[in-house]
Amino acid sequence: MSSVKLFAFGGELRTELSDQIEAVKRNNLNGIELGGTEFGPISDISFVAACLIRKKLNDSGLEVLALGTSIGRIGIKDDFEAQIEKLKNTLEVCKVLGAEKVRISSFFIPGFEKPEDYKNLVIDRIGRMNELAGAHGVTLCLENRSSCYGGIAERCHDILSAFPEMVGVFNPTEFVKAEEDVMAAWDKLRSRIAYIHVSDISEDGKPVPAGCGIAHIRDLTRKFIERGGRNFSIDPGLTVRRSNKQSEQDRFAYKNSDTAFDAACGGFKSIIGIRN
Repeated sequence: MSSVKLFAFGGELRTELSDQIEAVKRNNLNGIELGGTEFGPISDISFVAACLIRKKLNDSGLEVLALGTSIGRIGIKDDFEAQIEKLKNTLEVCKVLGAEKVRISSFFIPGFEKPEDYKNLVIDRIGRMNELAGAHGVTLCLENRSSCYGGIAERCHDILSAFPEMVGVFNPTEFVKAEEDVMAAWDKLRSRIAYIHVSDISEDGKPVPAGCGIAHIRDLTRKFIERGGRNFSIDPGLTVRRSNKQSEQDRFAYKNSDTAFDAACGGFKSIIGIRN
């Protein structure tokens, strides 16, 4: 599996970038998908903060897979212009960090309303964002998020078909939450997927290490690699236990964020046959 590259969404681990870097290096990963740091969410940081982050990353020798943002994680009826300003700042941060990809979502749809009724508005909004990103040489990466317009494969396909420059981020757990067939979703989207968001979920809806749940991460990984895919971003968001009793009841509850992170990395490495 020498061609495979492993990253982690560091913002789910710790706030301090130095802690994220230490955990990534401890697990022998290639780099980070940057989300939040001590300077704030990656979309909101200043030029000076971006320069400080760049220096720390350069010193560490780690790569940046993408910037993982909250852009598009607002209601479809909320203020969109604020999202445009957030994206503009993000694209300036990309210049400093040398990042070529920005992960976005596709807007929350009001409960009890039909997502299809908002298709044109979603496409228009993402079109504006895609045009801005393209002018900066940055690729937008659409993540399927269960409560957003692109929560199911068919609607992700709608968006990606409208914008050939965009790529997809495949999050199997979010498809499970949307009651989608994960492998059928893969078959529909596979030609457009840039990287896999490595996560898994139990039948009762709890986060578990990759391969211990029902998100078909083993089959998905095999098919992605067979297709020529090589980038995986590990979600370290496993449960940190609040008490010893919780540990007895849930074998996938960990004593602290570091052990949870290591378990997330170890679970996926066992699937692809990599040892620390």
